[in-house]
Order: sequence, then C-alpha cells, then structure tokens
Amino acid sequence: MSGRLAIVRAAHLLDYLAVMRRIGVPVDRDLAKSLLPPQIEQSADLYVSIPLAMEWLAQSGRDLEPMELGFLAAQQASQASMKPAHLAEVLAAQTGFKRLQAFIRIASQEDNCLRVSLRREGDQIRVICESLHLGRHPFICFAEWLNLQGVISIVSDLAGPGWCPREMTFVSRFAVPGAAREAFPNTRILMGQRHSSILVDSEILAHPCQGRSPITDELPLSLDPAQLQGEGGWDIVSILRKILQPYLGSTHPDLALAAEIVGMSTRTLQRRLQQSGSSYSDVLQEARFEVARSLLDESGAKMIDVAMTVGYESQQHFSRAFRRFTGVTPTAYRRSVVENA
Repeated sequence: MSGRLAIVRAAHLLDYLAVMRRIGVPVDRDLAKSLLPPQIEQSADLYVSIPLAMEWLAQSGRDLEPMELGFLAAQQASQASMKPAHLAEVLAAQTGFKRLQAFIRIASQEDNCLRVSLRREGDQIRVICESLHLGRHPFICFAEWLNLQGVISIVSDLAGPGWCPREMTFVSRFAVPGAAREAFPNTRILMGQRHSSILVDSEILAHPCQGRSPITDELPLSLDPAQLQGEGGWDIVSILRKILQPYLGSTHPDLALAAEIVGMSTRTLQRRLQQSGSSYSDVLQEARFEVARSLLDESGAKMIDVAMTVGYESQQHFSRAFRRFTGVTPTAYRRSVVENA
C-alpha cells in the first residue's frame, strides 16, 4: 500500500491545529494553500492523508521543532478524540489490560496504518505502536506522540495523573524537547528505535477500572493485534472514499486532485481502481452518499444543507442523484430511518 494511502480521522489533527493557533500560526491561510481539506475543523469524523498532514504540520509549524510540536499536541490530546463508539468500548473494559485490548481492536479504525501490540518483558509489558506504510517518514514523530499519548492516558486512568512510563521509544531521531523531559522526569526516552513504545508495570494493568471488581486474567507473554482485529476493510477503494469526503462541500475533487492527494499519477490511480473492480466516478459517488446517509440519519440536518455538504448546488439535483443511487428519495430514506428507530 502506498504511504499516501495512510489515513487518520481528522479529529486527531485538531489538537495540532489548536497548538498552532495558540502560537500564532495563520492556520486558515495555510490550510487554504495546502492539499488538506480547508474545512477540516468542521470534519472531525472524516479522514485525511497522514503524510499530507505531517508534511503540512512541519511546514506551517516550523517555528517549533517537530518533537516539541508533537509533544505539545499530545499534552492537549484526550480520549475524547476517538469516535464515541470506540471510546465507549474502551471505557467499558474492566481492567487496564482489557482497556488496552479494546484500544488494539479499534486502533486501525481511527488510523488505518496503526498497529498496536503487547509484549511481556519480565514483570513489565511493552505496548508497541507501529505506523505501517509510513516507513521512517522524517516527521513520523507527529503520529508517534499522539499514538503513545493514547496509551499513556489509558494507564494514567489506573495509576494516577502523575504516572510516568518506565521507558518510551521513538522511531524519530529528533532531539527530545526539554518540556518532554520535565513532563516525564523518571522516564528513559530513546530515539531512533525500531518502533515507538512505552513500558508499563504489568501489575498496573491488572487494576480494576472505576470501582470494578478485580479480574484475575493471566496476562499472556505477547498479544499480536492480528488476534484482535482484522484489516478493517481498508482496501484502496474504501481508503480513497474516506479521503475524498472532507473535500466534497468546498470543491469538486476531480481525478487529478485525488491522484495528487494520494501521491500517484492519474493513470496509476485509475489502474489500481480498475484492478479493484471500481472506477473514480464510482468511488466519488459512493463518498457522496456515504456522507449523505450519515447526515440524513441526523433528524436535525436540513435537506439543502445535506445537498450542499456533499457537493450539489441544489436540493433538486441532490434528490434526483440520491434516488438514482439508492432507489429512494432522501425524504423517503429519512422517514425509514425514523420509523426503524
């Protein structure tokens, strides 16, 4: 899979935007000149290209060293950045270990190239976060900080807000900022490693969560994420469909733009889609109606707003296209949703 087909929910990028606004970066102007969706802050549940986002962050946030910018965004991040259903699954777990199992299951749905695994090392557990398909991207630290912070927040809920991991490892080779050293005074931080990870005392993970009764599950020597999750359906068609969705309301994402976003020639993109039994026009249409159906499920969304959000100039054009695609009008679809609810 091409590295440019690595995608993440836009919600995880918003922590970076907040930090950059705070230090005076003209975020709106810089977004308008980039390939990222200009309305990204209104599209938190949609997906964006990770390499595009990392390269944009490095360029627009150049007043800060990448590791410092990554650390500041991680400090601001919270579990609330996850989809509500994913967060509910994590919080429903009975022990820290069960929460990490839940985190492993949902990780690739938040970030399609993130794979989390657990490995026992004596009386400790190493939580390994690997960003597949990104290789050793020069700005991988932006993804590493948020991934590790997600794990740290889970463990901190059990061990207390002052908890620090025994060790943190990064693939990135940038110097560790002083602020990170101060925040993790008792943590050994290693750069230039094979993967990013944190080391946790295994007894902490056996603690019950939020007053639950202790669970006596035996921690395995290792836990491969393949035991808990599949690939999440992330083929080129589903990835491209997700990538296109944030652009629908502000521009017409034609084939040339899509190819530029994913880092392919138009011919290569067309060939890859053809090999998958699809075409660019099919994927664009599917992207529109995936967003439309999601909005129609919300009873408060006006029909004209749904039409504009998915790239139609009028409600009538949208209604005709929706009926051609689904066999029913948007109004009939919404009525069926209400009746089934």
